[in-house]
Amino acid sequence: MNKLLQFITFTILITSIFITNNPKEASAEIVVVHANQAWQLTDIILKKNHVIKWEVRVNDYWSFNTTIFPDGHNADGIPVPALESYTLPGENIGMLLGKTGEDRIISMGLSGSSDVLYGEEGCYLYLSINDDLIGKFGEGFKDNNDTIMVTITQTLRNVAMSE
Repeated sequence: MNKLLQFITFTILITSIFITNNPKEASAEIVVVHANQAWQLTDIILKKNHVIKWEVRVNDYWSFNTTIFPDGHNADGIPVPALESYTLPGENIGMLLGKTGEDRIISMGLSGSSDVLYGEEGCYLYLSINDDLIGKFGEGFKDNNDTIMVTITQTLRNVAMSE
């Protein structure tokens, strides 16, 4: 009976380790991001020792300026560096961005990944289009249009024993 109990415990332990470290078992959340709203709060709470991954459907388009881009553009934005009053200066105008707290902004675009850094666990993920926050160089978010759908997953990353 003792051997059977040890075998069952070992099997449960191995199964739980496999499931926890298997990216296919990571839960995915789909978030709708509006082009006309800055820093939208998601329901995603960042987890310690995890990697966030995102992917936007390739055929999803939004626009930071409907006069210039009436048909929109994808989440990579356009290859023009944003100015100082934009959500993330220097990155593509119209690009999907993420914010993990008060200090870090992630250039996201159509797809990619980023480690959840120390101190970010427990923080919500915010999403936005890279546009003029104060309308210094135009209408800012007022002339934006459409939404994109972003699939976001968090998977446990390999953590070195020294952490």
